[in-house]
Amino acid sequence: MKKVISLIAVLALVCFTTMVFGADAAKPAAPAAAAPAAAKAEPAKAEVAKADVVKGKITKIDAAANTIMVKGKTITVKAEDMATLKKGEMVKVTLAAGTMNADKVEVMKAKKAAKKMMKKEEKKAEEKPMEKKAE
Repeated sequence: MKKVISLIAVLALVCFTTMVFGADAAKPAAPAAAAPAAAKAEPAKAEVAKADVVKGKITKIDAAANTIMVKGKTITVKAEDMATLKKGEMVKVTLAAGTMNADKVEVMKAKKAAKKMMKKEEKKAEEKPMEKKAE
């Protein structure tokens, strides 16, 4: 009797799964006109680029080319912003979308920047012992 009941249960399971897969196959294909419209929508999303922010110390200044180097990235800066910058300063540079041109350059206060750096180091120090415990 147990064999008959288990056989019926297996057959019912097979029937339900085939109905689910059969329903997916029965869906009509999308019209050909909808496919190009979807393809046109994707590039519009790709065109919208997000402005990047680079935070770090200025390691190099080239006054002739109006460029600074922060975290190994060469960034073009406006001439009026260039006059206020010094090597070794902590800065927050907001880049124009998709370029390495600075929209905005903020000199971070030394104390504030030092606190942020200490918090990051503390977080890293806390994460490392946790990784060792997990192993």
